[in-house]
Amino acid sequence: MFVFPLMIFIVGLVLFIFIKLYNQRNIASDNIDTRLRSAAGSLQLIISDTMIENASNKISMDFVDHDSIRILANHIAKIHDVVYVYVMILSHDSALFVLSSYIKEDITSDIVTNYLDYYKEATPSMINAFGSDKAEVFDNTHDQWGNFRSIYLPRKTRSGTPYLLCADVRLSEVVDSQLRYLLEFALSAVFLFLISLPLLLKLRREK
Repeated sequence: MFVFPLMIFIVGLVLFIFIKLYNQRNIASDNIDTRLRSAAGSLQLIISDTMIENASNKISMDFVDHDSIRILANHIAKIHDVVYVYVMILSHDSALFVLSSYIKEDITSDIVTNYLDYYKEATPSMINAFGSDKAEVFDNTHDQWGNFRSIYLPRKTRSGTPYLLCADVRLSEVVDSQLRYLLEFALSAVFLFLISLPLLLKLRREK
């Protein structure tokens, strides 16, 4: 008689932990996606149609102007706690950087991106995003800068030139947040079981 109530308790506990873990994992993922969305969207404040059109026509940009805009991009990345923010255009089925933030490791590794650099590792999702009618496109990417959870916000200039506002967080952050929640709820399950154990044992003795 004691085994049946115990089984109900354990199954109920497992279901509770699973549901809470699933919900919290979604909350963690939503939090990261919100940061990505906000960071990429903020690029609209520093990018202009003229800049996009000039990049599309391969017109050079003044070094001082580009550097000052890139400093603003670095601030946007820092404020929204993402690794990179960047703007891309499409040229003959290839993605080109209009601007990109950078981190210290990029300088030491000599992989800081510059105006109109080709992005050789562009994924099909990124290329397709240029012509997408979706408000946002998420992607998991792997390139020389690392592994990332990425967002692309498709935009067009007034004359119809497509471009993308983009942001990245490291994919390890997404995985780590999920593992952290898994550990927290596993410990919660053990704690709930231990504090319930005396009551279960008492009920068993009474039976």
